[in-house]
Amino acid sequence: MRLLSSDFIMGLYALKRTLRADVGDFEKDFLFEAAMEGAREFFSSHGCDKTGSSPREAFDLMLKLLRDMGFGDFRVAEFDEAKGVAEVRCSNAPEALAFQSNRDSQTKPVCAYSAGILSWIGRLAFDGPRAADSEIMASESQCMAQGNSECRFVIGSSDYLRKTCPAFISRGTSSSEHDLRLNEEILSKNLELQALNLTLERQIRRKTEEVWRFEENYRSLMDLVPDPVAIMLPNGRIIVANPTGAGLFGIDLERETSEANIISMLTDKAVWDKIIWLLEKEGNVTDFEFDLVRTDGKRLNLRMSAKFADLIPGRCVEAVFQDVTDRKLMEQQVIEAKSESEFFNDLLSHDIMNYTFSALHFLDTVWKSKALTEEDRRYLAMVTKDLQGAFELSTSVRDLARLKTIQEEELVIRDLKLLILEAVEDTRRLFSDRKTRINFERDTEQRYVKCSALANRIFTNLLTNAIKFNPAQEAAVDITVKAVNENGTAYWQVTITDYGKGIQDEEKEKVFERFHRLDQAVKGTGLGLYVARTIVQASGGRIWAENRIKGDYTKGTRMAVLLRKADEKEVAMQSKRPLADAH
Repeated sequence: MRLLSSDFIMGLYALKRTLRADVGDFEKDFLFEAAMEGAREFFSSHGCDKTGSSPREAFDLMLKLLRDMGFGDFRVAEFDEAKGVAEVRCSNAPEALAFQSNRDSQTKPVCAYSAGILSWIGRLAFDGPRAADSEIMASESQCMAQGNSECRFVIGSSDYLRKTCPAFISRGTSSSEHDLRLNEEILSKNLELQALNLTLERQIRRKTEEVWRFEENYRSLMDLVPDPVAIMLPNGRIIVANPTGAGLFGIDLERETSEANIISMLTDKAVWDKIIWLLEKEGNVTDFEFDLVRTDGKRLNLRMSAKFADLIPGRCVEAVFQDVTDRKLMEQQVIEAKSESEFFNDLLSHDIMNYTFSALHFLDTVWKSKALTEEDRRYLAMVTKDLQGAFELSTSVRDLARLKTIQEEELVIRDLKLLILEAVEDTRRLFSDRKTRINFERDTEQRYVKCSALANRIFTNLLTNAIKFNPAQEAAVDITVKAVNENGTAYWQVTITDYGKGIQDEEKEKVFERFHRLDQAVKGTGLGLYVARTIVQASGGRIWAENRIKGDYTKGTRMAVLLRKADEKEVAMQSKRPLADAH
């Protein structure tokens, strides 16, 4: 007889749990003796009965063998070779786990099989060759099945156990009193089993009737479902389909269902293997798309949601289908139309930007001509404003189109000083007809930010607004940069301060909305600040407006922009490849 596996032992006690009864002395005696006999044969086959090691070494060796076979993590807590006693503890004894895992508390210790094994281990360790005649026993003094955190076993002579373990009951005796007690318990258990057998027969009969009723209701429900539904075996054979499902596959419910197989209809036969693999791995499949050719040759694009179900034929695939053929065709047409639209949009925006920027450049030269009359300059200013508006509109449209598809991994590392200087130059070109003063300290410290490739448009738009909405003869703007830390993230904060007519407090958030304009008399698209905020948010930053003078919005506005700092590693990686074009 060999040692029973831990799974088998847990199974025995699972039966007791099903019977909703405490483990009795009969079971404990039976399992204790079975464990003693199994341990004798097991450890003998491993040469433990012939080892010349010390008692402690032999004891540890046998516990290790027990752990290696997965029976439980038994560890020595105390060991006294002179007295021939030991204490062993275990936090995952299989017998106790069977009850503890189900929160089924027992009134007495249950690990009789473990105690039997430990008894034989104690006999081999302490008495060696005289193990068969040894009186050493093991008794469980504390059990996890009683709600404790671990099981404890005391190993020693019967006299020692009687003195130290109140729960110890000597096993293997042949006294008539003990035999009588066991016989009574066996009789009681037989009566219990007979009663249980009758109850189980009645329950099985009732459950069988319920299953048949359930199947009838299930088929009726399937017929009512408007979506195509089918039940298939793992080999792809369609065993049941509702009328809509049969129509989808083009099969006859009465004649063809028994022979119809979804695999034969798939354009890619490997798809079914992938579906089964996903069901095994995830437990269900949702919105899985594949192509299928019906029995009449019509090609379909289907979307399927499925799961495994244990039904009368066995394990089946229960699936609901959706025909998305027309939708996929429309989606493809939309994608093609969108792609064509984006192409023309990019082409148009690019050409308009080039033409208007070139025109503004030459107008800048014309403005410097001393031959211009005041009337010429008035007309020239009107043309310049219109060109500026066209340039702003085309750049805003282009920027918004690009920002819709930007991803985190597409962000680049840029020198913040260069970004601001680019924006300053662009702004001065746009306002060549005005006297402007943009103050920016160009220190030598390098400040790198992680941002969108369009980041210079943030500052161009902010500077443009700062000048455009300043009625003064000379529009002044101050730019400052400082390091800040917000919620554990390091940023560079750029502040653009103007001395214009300001923004009322209730408008400070609205100005970032699309097409929101504060002053209808000033030409613009209403997209500048919306684009700026969109670029900042795509870069993982933040932008807001505040008064230059606290409490008085009429003294000008301060626009603050937070852009994430780039660490040294990111800067080093960026330096190995060319910087993205910001225009």
